[in-house]
Amino acid sequence: MEVGLIIIMFISNAFALDCLYNRRIKTTGVLLIFNLCLTVALAYQFEQMSKIVHLLIAFISLIALFFGVKFYLKKKKEESSKDTNRMIEEKEE
Repeated sequence: MEVGLIIIMFISNAFALDCLYNRRIKTTGVLLIFNLCLTVALAYQFEQMSKIVHLLIAFISLIALFFGVKFYLKKKKEESSKDTNRMIEEKEE
């Protein structure tokens, strides 16, 4: 079973690369999603789903942290620009 999944993944990857080279983006996307499904099926065969779930949670946490820091820095920059504008207006008066 596992060998069959690996062979199907190899063939699907080869077709995805061929479609990408020939600029068939939608077909490439479908084949890549199919490869992800095959990867999960292969991991399930080897009972590694718990590790995948832990990695997925860690990855989602990193993404949330990245966007949180980005939002915080953007907000802080807007506040500092408002303070600078106030100081300029006060000096002009």
